[in-house]
Amino acid sequence: MQPVYIDFLAVGLSAVLYAIIHVVWYSKWLFGSLWSEQGGGKGRTPWIRFIWNFILGLIIAYFLAFFEAYLNVTTVSDGMFIGFCFWLGFVITTLFSPALLARKSIILFFIEGGAKLLAYLAMSGIIGA
Repeated sequence: MQPVYIDFLAVGLSAVLYAIIHVVWYSKWLFGSLWSEQGGGKGRTPWIRFIWNFILGLIIAYFLAFFEAYLNVTTVSDGMFIGFCFWLGFVITTLFSPALLARKSIILFFIEGGAKLLAYLAMSGIIGA
């Protein structure tokens, strides 16, 4: 396997963006109230969610950067396509299992899936640039 160059500045920026997208998405101005009504995020303070989302964002961004570098992605649109493929192949299918098998709220599925889609597109676009 060939060595790949990973832009750690883009990874860090993407992780911050991932956390910010989640803060805004789950705020009272967007889907926070509906998300809470459907059983999401009980008992967690916002700053702890932000820290965890940043850590998770770092992990996700690193692997997006690794695969984009390995695939020689050099444009925002190609990066976003990779992010969409990751979201469709791994994220949304994983989120769908609890909705289908555990009969969790389909509204919760769409809220969480939408947040992840926006985050993956933004992160992978930045990394691909």
